[in-house]
Amino acid sequence: MTQYQTAGVNARLEVFALLEAQDVPASEADDLVAALEAGAVAGAQCQVVELDGMAPASGRGVLGRLG
Repeated sequence: MTQYQTAGVNARLEVFALLEAQDVPASEADDLVAALEAGAVAGAQCQVVELDGMAPASGRGVLGRLG
């Protein structure tokens, strides 16, 4: 998970730098990045909800079959 958190933070900083280079006010940049993050979270939640009813029939789950 740390790898994804690091990538997310780096991407966020890069977006802020790009917006600053285009003279986008900091408050507007914050709003834009927050909207992007909210959209990403909502999309991930939708995928989890859609997959909720698709659990493996076995009580062991997916990881139990990998070993």
